[in-house]
Amino acid sequence: MTETERPLFLVVTIKPRKDRLAEAEAQLQSMRRNTLDEPGCVFMHLVQPQDDPDNWVMLEMFRSRAAWDEHMQQPYNVEGNKILEDLLREPSELRLMDGK
Repeated sequence: MTETERPLFLVVTIKPRKDRLAEAEAQLQSMRRNTLDEPGCVFMHLVQPQDDPDNWVMLEMFRSRAAWDEHMQQPYNVEGNKILEDLLREPSELRLMDGK
């Protein structure tokens, strides 16, 4: 199976500003709802680590790297990430993973 055919898993650590938590969550949930309609998205969950409540994590799975690349170019994602810049303490940490 080639890289473009393999499922792609992502763990995104998100560091919202404490004074803008509601705005950050609303923006992320809006982006998540749009993403779930994409044919290449298998799942996307916004979760809060029990041992790290100041940060959030988005757990994602796409059918392929190509599907994720297409997702990253969607207007709601490009615009949403620009909006998030002011709502986060620092840029999100993105980890791409392959299934075993």
